[in-house]
Amino acid sequence: MAAKAGDGDGAAAILTWLVEDAPPLGPSWGPVSRLALTLGGTSTAIAAAGYLANLDRLDLPARLNHAAMVAQYGDGAEARDLGLAIVADHPNQPAAWHFLGSCRATLGDAEGAIVDFRRAIAASPDPFAVAPSWLALAGARTFEAEEDDDLNAMTDLLERCPPAGSALPEAQAVLYYAVAKARDDLGAIDAAFDAYARGAALVSATRPDELAGSAAFVDAVIAGSASEDLTRWPAGIDSDRPIFVLGLPRSGTTLVEQILVNHSGVAGGGELNLFRAAAMPIGGFSPAAINAFATAGPDGFAAIGRAYLRMLGDRFGPEGRVVDKTLNHSRYLGLIHRVLPRARFIWLRREPGATAWSAFRTWFAQGVDWSWSLERIARYFDDEDRLHAHWSEVIGDAILTVPYEALTRDPGPWIARIVDHAGLPHEPGLDAFHHTDRAVTTASFAQVRRPIYTTSAEAWRRYERHLKPFFDARTIR
Repeated sequence: MAAKAGDGDGAAAILTWLVEDAPPLGPSWGPVSRLALTLGGTSTAIAAAGYLANLDRLDLPARLNHAAMVAQYGDGAEARDLGLAIVADHPNQPAAWHFLGSCRATLGDAEGAIVDFRRAIAASPDPFAVAPSWLALAGARTFEAEEDDDLNAMTDLLERCPPAGSALPEAQAVLYYAVAKARDDLGAIDAAFDAYARGAALVSATRPDELAGSAAFVDAVIAGSASEDLTRWPAGIDSDRPIFVLGLPRSGTTLVEQILVNHSGVAGGGELNLFRAAAMPIGGFSPAAINAFATAGPDGFAAIGRAYLRMLGDRFGPEGRVVDKTLNHSRYLGLIHRVLPRARFIWLRREPGATAWSAFRTWFAQGVDWSWSLERIARYFDDEDRLHAHWSEVIGDAILTVPYEALTRDPGPWIARIVDHAGLPHEPGLDAFHHTDRAVTTASFAQVRRPIYTTSAEAWRRYERHLKPFFDARTIR
């Protein structure tokens, strides 16, 4: 009732009391966990999911759900240990082995991950059901010869798939991406791009065009959030705890996050998705919705700020700065700036061709539906370019724009600027972020296990002629 009435803090407090009291709710712990997660109470959600998982050790979905929440919102090593316990009880379940392999991969244990993914593949009676394990296996290893048992097996599976559109489109698309990664390792550029394009086309045909109203929304944001508009919105709360990292997927945001998290004054980070939950009382992110909320009461923005900080505290504890690199914050950056006027923003910018190619070749498990088409990628990039220009003018010094190529070419000065902008004291060793012992759950988990390198900066040019549809569709050069 509290949640329906818009009292997120009250609802969260009730749920916190509930998990602390731990009454015998049985299966009802499932909806308790889901509601807590919706309200941004990640530790409460994990605890409730744990109660559900402990009801029956043979309930594989409940145990995997709990372990996956720990992996995403909690501790990577703890998630791996939960995975080990799950495979001990379910040694013949492919999903259990795939989860354990994913945990090892995000913790940097590629060899262990490969063994687990092979166990998942071997345990499945349906070879197409474990297509994600083939993709994960391909991502965890390097292919060095055309005659490779894994590559031959994946190619054979693709040849056995029904015609496109008849069945198994998702599994077929995943296998195309796995084969494409192997072809890329081998330097077979045309064959790799063909496989990526075939896989992306299968996915694109099943996903809605989420950019249908994107340009119009960005138009409205730019028109309705000039400097004078923002000054009419009430200021929120006086806190600099969050450090917001923005930028397109695959533009270097995880690299900057990892650098910052290596600092002793930073408690953690990731794609938190908490500000959206805190701002639910607004009812939307259009300037019209924000204006209506701002005029409804002077304390509204402060309440959102308090809710957001409560969520940060629930997940990371009361101390330390926190890096928030949630996607799409650019769409309502003015609101974040007014709710948290002291917050700092670091915006990564990368060569468009490099970012486009990296996004197109990445299998995003969810969201990012614009990435399956080069033309849609171009449209999305145009919108983000316009937003970067707008917020840089409106918010000004609160934003530090970091060119990815310059950061990787000469990291020392840029790391110093990033630390200064975030208001952190300088510390030695921040460029050794690849030694930081934490799980990285984004698509960049493999890259941040290595020192800063420049080899990827120009690697995309091997595919430049294949990216012509992207460049032709761009309206902002």
